[in-house]
Amino acid sequence: MNRIFSHRLMVMLTAFLTLAFTAGLACAQSSGQLESELASLSGQMSSAEANASTADQVIARLDNAEGTFAKLTSSGKVDKGALIPLYRQLESMLDRMNTVYSKKKDDCIAQIDNGGQCDYDQPEQLALKAAYPLAWLRFTAATTLFDDNAEQSKKLLNEAIDGFTASTLAMPDPNLIRENTLGRAYCERELGKFDHAEYDHAIADFKKIMDDGSGTQQYAASREGLSTTYAKMGKADEAAKMLPVGGGAQTGSGQFMLQLQTLFSAERATSDPAKKAAYHKQIVDAMKSKENDKEGWAVDVSAASRFPTNVVEEFGNSSDPFEKWLLAAVLLSRKDEANAAKYYAEAGASGKYPKAYKFAIDIYLREKRYDQVEAMLSKIASGGGGDAQWAAYVKFSLAHSRWEQGGSKDTALEDQWVKDAQDYVQKDPNGEHAAEMRVQLADRLQRQNKYVEAAQLYSQVKGDPEFTFTAKFKAAECYYAELQGASAKDNKGPKIDTESVRKLALENLNEAIKMGPAAESTASGPRKKAVHEIRGEAIYTLARILEDDPEKVDYAQVATLLAGYESQYPSMNAKFQDVAEWRIAALDHLGRYDEVNSDVAAIVERSKGNIAKGDFIKELGIDFWKTAQEAKASNNQTAYKKNAMLTATAYKFFADMVASGKIPVKNLTGTLSIYGQALQATDHEGEAEKVYQEVVKADPASPDANAGLARIAQAKKNWKDAVTLWTTVESTAAESDILWYEAKYNIAVIYNEQGNTQGACSKLAQTRAEHPTLGSPEMKTQWDVTQRKLCLDRQH
Repeated sequence: MNRIFSHRLMVMLTAFLTLAFTAGLACAQSSGQLESELASLSGQMSSAEANASTADQVIARLDNAEGTFAKLTSSGKVDKGALIPLYRQLESMLDRMNTVYSKKKDDCIAQIDNGGQCDYDQPEQLALKAAYPLAWLRFTAATTLFDDNAEQSKKLLNEAIDGFTASTLAMPDPNLIRENTLGRAYCERELGKFDHAEYDHAIADFKKIMDDGSGTQQYAASREGLSTTYAKMGKADEAAKMLPVGGGAQTGSGQFMLQLQTLFSAERATSDPAKKAAYHKQIVDAMKSKENDKEGWAVDVSAASRFPTNVVEEFGNSSDPFEKWLLAAVLLSRKDEANAAKYYAEAGASGKYPKAYKFAIDIYLREKRYDQVEAMLSKIASGGGGDAQWAAYVKFSLAHSRWEQGGSKDTALEDQWVKDAQDYVQKDPNGEHAAEMRVQLADRLQRQNKYVEAAQLYSQVKGDPEFTFTAKFKAAECYYAELQGASAKDNKGPKIDTESVRKLALENLNEAIKMGPAAESTASGPRKKAVHEIRGEAIYTLARILEDDPEKVDYAQVATLLAGYESQYPSMNAKFQDVAEWRIAALDHLGRYDEVNSDVAAIVERSKGNIAKGDFIKELGIDFWKTAQEAKASNNQTAYKKNAMLTATAYKFFADMVASGKIPVKNLTGTLSIYGQALQATDHEGEAEKVYQEVVKADPASPDANAGLARIAQAKKNWKDAVTLWTTVESTAAESDILWYEAKYNIAVIYNEQGNTQGACSKLAQTRAEHPTLGSPEMKTQWDVTQRKLCLDRQH
């Protein structure tokens, strides 16, 4: 019986107040935990019946279980299916303890009456200790679990009243008497909906408690209970009089909502203008006390939305800025944005609620009422401070957005945003939005082809990581555009220092690329994606500038810049061909052949079956093959074989196209012949022979394929087939083709191998006489050595 009263009172109040607003504020606990606790206690009941010490502990735990049950029933939507069985079990256990120890007390008294000796104080205390939570348990169940069952609810409320009354009669402690009287009063108030005479009993009990003075623990709850009882009886004026002084500033959300409801009811019920005004003032004062409290303000808005008959009439005609502010919030909650904006604007005009302008502006923007927006922004901007800076920015942003949405054609809007931006930057050069405005102003100069001016303005952007990053890239774009204009054939502009401008472009691009990750990390939503894509453009542009001057290409930088570019910047797919070509060329120059081969193989794999990619891959292969031939001519066997390998990797694309039937062999005889030569150079002679045979089958006169087969036959010392094949080359190749000379030369070599040295020398001499250049310096050198060895040296 020494439990802290506030715990019981708050649980009861939360359970009693049926306002949806407070449902989520109750402290919910797991019904599973309560079930587990009751199961644990169930095994101790027999011991508790026999042993007073055990009984004291068990009843204390049952008391706590009742508190948990009360919290569960106040935690929003009550799960009756889960809680009713727990209620039955808990009620049975408390009733069992109360019954057992009440009987022990009665037996003890009977023993005394018969002349014996017995101390009935202990069993009486234990019985009362069980009766108190049992009464509250029945009250809670009546008002929650069985609120839709009138007979069951009335039965439990009457049983609870009996329990509270019995405890009152048996207790000498005034505080405990008041607690039980309060519990009885709550039960009587609930019975009032079935029998209005019970309201009078509740009022009498509440007043009886209050007669003990305002200093008791139960006074405030009794006053609150008296107010709610009057409200239930329809006596709004009396209910309002019983509300706490000060509008309930110290009460919880549930009680505060109930107080507001009572005041609104009293205001509505009276026809006396003076009383109406007094109640209205009391309502407004109470609401004002909560306006800076998040939870309290939610109650304000909810109450103002629910209880007045006409909220606009209630608050709209007042000159009090708070009422405008509150009314606007209520209308907004009802999705009446147009009228909400009107009252937000009026609240903002008072100067007390500067944020109200922002809410109104937000609504007017959605409604495209730009005249209203601009008028409010001008008022805010003229006021100075942070809000003024915000307003100046929104003015600029609004004009700029409208201009863009109109296709950037409205010169009046353009002039307006330009002026707004220039005014802002001049007034506050380091303001929060100065970076963005400078970027937009510079972008305008860039579109006007005033590249140097634009770049210089971009260079002034600082502070915001995202805009500073963007400005660096855009400045580089301007410098590059200036370079391109200077190099154009029809350039009539002034001469510029191209080396200096190129350096500025490279510096800005390098800085932008370095700043990219930090700018991307601070951006959010679509802006994060935009920053990422701009970095991709910056990398591409830097590589492009480096590639523009082949004599100054830093291949190591290009290779590093473009590593993994395609996977990192998929939006730049239109530039992938350039990127791949530059990266591959850089890696090839650096001798990083394995990386080049991986890149080329990846391109071939991605392009499989896509005929449109053929020209690009063919160009790659030709470049590799040319490099291979140059390496061979300079006797660099390593470079020759590696570039032949790259050629084979690239041209496998065409072999796959042929194999899949997408391109006929006859359309690729030259390409496949190079593929065969590349295979042969990389010691894949068997594969090369098959390729040559496919080409010859499609085009018997192909000089390249026949030459390839001739080389293979010659390497195998199959002189007869080799001569036949070289003879075919000799008869089909153009005299301008180096193959024509190679055929004549190899026929002579084979003649010598067959023992026909005279025929060989005759072939060499005749060709030399008719074509003294012998096709190329390399062939002429080879020809000289062989002719001297076979023919001229033997004559001496």
